[in-house]
Amino acid sequence: MPDHNLAQRYALRRLAMRFAAGKIALAELASDDGWDMEVETAAEHAFVALIPQCACCIEYTLGLDQEAWETQLRIAALALASCPAIGPGS
Repeated sequence: MPDHNLAQRYALRRLAMRFAAGKIALAELASDDGWDMEVETAAEHAFVALIPQCACCIEYTLGLDQEAWETQLRIAALALASCPAIGPGS
């Protein structure tokens, strides 16, 4: 079994892959309150940094319009999803 941090990183990567594939909506990303996790890679940080704390904050995220923000989030999701697999110590 992976430790708690590694399990969160696996879940984050899976979330990024599902979002990049169009299988989850923007509001689903914001509805999860688990984004206070420790991230370890630049790709993880870039993806998490673009996720708003709540669904009501989507239109205000980083002062960007929704289309620009969604584009940046999708790019970050694709970058995270394309990173090498993670494991203990990575």
